[in-house]
Amino acid sequence: NDQPRIKIGLAYDDAFHFYYPDNLSAMEQRGCEFKRFSPINDERLPEELCGLYIGGGYPEEHAAALSENKKMIEAIKKFALSGRPVYAECGGLVYLSGGVQLLNGKKYKLAEVLPSWTRMNKKFTSLGYAEIRLTKNSLLGSSGNVLRGHSFHYSELMENPTDHPEWTNAYSVKTGACDSPVPEGFSHKKIVASYVHTHLASRPRAVETFLSNCEAA
Repeated sequence: NDQPRIKIGLAYDDAFHFYYPDNLSAMEQRGCEFKRFSPINDERLPEELCGLYIGGGYPEEHAAALSENKKMIEAIKKFALSGRPVYAECGGLVYLSGGVQLLNGKKYKLAEVLPSWTRMNKKFTSLGYAEIRLTKNSLLGSSGNVLRGHSFHYSELMENPTDHPEWTNAYSVKTGACDSPVPEGFSHKKIVASYVHTHLASRPRAVETFLSNCEAA
């Protein structure tokens, strides 16, 4: 059977386009087919998806258009809460949050999957390489595994999602800027939302775990 086994929706438009090319090719080499969709312009997700990957970008620059696309927000919310895998990084985390507050004070409602709003800051909230240590089994591997990535963002969460009992931290993150690891990787059902861009390709087991979670969905 030449059909790719695993179809993953890849958010890709002016708001979301930061992905490590290595991650995408590592997944494709293992039988994944990416179905691109636009959270700005499309009203529905592609058919027969096993999972979603919402990468980084500049959702704050397109906050009004993203917020107005209620059909896509509903589709993503429904998908995430159905128990199927959703992995969101940085801009993806902002999109899954309750909404974003811009520097001018304007607020735009977003997907309301993650139980916290985000707000933009004038300065970098975080910049640098990151070491990710999984503290529980999740989409990205087994507890104790270590991944690499980087952190580069101007926004921050206004609340801690894990104040809500159904949300937990899937990992801790250590960046060059801070001495001690910080709980991160906000997780509920099969959702993982994080500010860290994870270089999954350098850890083949992480790619395999993510895809096997999608395949089982």
